[in-house]
Amino acid sequence: MRATSLLPVFLLLGLNLMSCKVDQDDPTIVGPEPEPRVNYLGRDSITTGDYRGIAINTSTDEAFDILEAYRKNKTVFYLGAVNNYFADVTDLKGRLRLFDWLVLDETFDTPTGVQLQLASGKVKSIRLNNGTELSKWPQGAGPQEAIAIDDALEVLYQKLIVLSSSQHYKHKFQRVVLGAKYDYALYDPKKAELPWAFIYDTRTQGITEQVRVYFKDKKVACILIDRFQQY
Repeated sequence: MRATSLLPVFLLLGLNLMSCKVDQDDPTIVGPEPEPRVNYLGRDSITTGDYRGIAINTSTDEAFDILEAYRKNKTVFYLGAVNNYFADVTDLKGRLRLFDWLVLDETFDTPTGVQLQLASGKVKSIRLNNGTELSKWPQGAGPQEAIAIDDALEVLYQKLIVLSSSQHYKHKFQRVVLGAKYDYALYDPKKAELPWAFIYDTRTQGITEQVRVYFKDKKVACILIDRFQQY
């Protein structure tokens, strides 16, 4: 999909982001008319059935796998509306393998925030935000608790559970961030009001679909689709 074909769609991201209620009014595009011109075809609101394999009540992990298949086929372009901040370490289980790095820090960035680089199913490197390279973290913790270079991701997850419950280190779990491998990150149940947003290229007569998937209790609750056509 050409980048220029996405520009008019970005102007419409503010439409009903917090609701699945169907709005009968056409969206208004502010400013000069874009080139190429785009025609708004209308909106669908799905609360039963499915949208391109993403069914209502599908789990977040299943929806993620479906979207990744579309992304690899270059029919989906993520708009980055999904938050990659996790407030509960248990939500990282089984997901560390999907990302290239993990950051542990307080509510705001600190010099001692921890950056873990992940590769080949292991911890590749450990460094602090101030640039200090470490062989393990926390340095004062014993080998059963401290995250070390070459720890397998399963071991890393168990250590994260232990450290996040420790009075000495839990302040570094106020903000847990995964990133780098994909254009958007996995669903955070602590911020369930934020939908996943993406563009689907139908590859038919210049028609694209701006899609927002809303969740409740880690399952798809409803889906909004706005359709556009270049002419």
